[in-house]
Amino acid sequence: MWLKYVSVVSIILVITISNSYRTEAQSLDSSRKNSELATRLIKNVALEGQLWNLLTRLSLDYDIPIGLEISSDEQLSNRYRVELSEGTIADLMGQITTQNERYDWLIENGVVNIFPRDKHRNAFLAELLKVRIGNFAVTQNSDCWKLEQDLVNTPEVKAVIDAHGMRTGTNFSGSYIPQLGRQFSVKVSDTTLKAILNRIIRESRLARIWVISTDAFSRTLGLRVNSRQLEESH
Repeated sequence: MWLKYVSVVSIILVITISNSYRTEAQSLDSSRKNSELATRLIKNVALEGQLWNLLTRLSLDYDIPIGLEISSDEQLSNRYRVELSEGTIADLMGQITTQNERYDWLIENGVVNIFPRDKHRNAFLAELLKVRIGNFAVTQNSDCWKLEQDLVNTPEVKAVIDAHGMRTGTNFSGSYIPQLGRQFSVKVSDTTLKAILNRIIRESRLARIWVISTDAFSRTLGLRVNSRQLEESH
């Protein structure tokens, strides 16, 4: 009986230690990837425009995975400019945040996240990005518009939208419908909306940026995912 008890305890200890090493290895790998992204060299950047437009062009033209949460204080008249003959992604983010101190940036799980500092955050968006979605899947041959609609129509996200008396906006970007990639698929469970968006932007070969915002006047939520117009090689 005693030997059986010792054996069970030993097995539990081995599993616990193994899981601990695995978690630590994953954490170190994530930190390494975040550091590599922050220090990636970028050349010949000269962009100007509204924040969402500038970051969209930056993400698509320079293949940078970006997530943007728009501040409740952001104005359409706000203009940003970045110029960099040669430098890192961290240098670029520093230029942007020094032009508007309402924002900060952080690389999370291989994605550059730009977000408002606490007192400038929209409470609705902050709550929405933290919502945990029970189950969500993206199937092959999905496009960005379908992704956006599927996310806002999940029961968990829709409940928050309805509770705040908000509605979702429509998306239109001309004749081109941004794609996620013919072979791209993902399946998650018990994951926050923000983590899902970051994972898609990180793993999709085409999608490079997500942007979330609100229009206070029309009480409309805007969730946009954009991608590069490139065909995947077989």
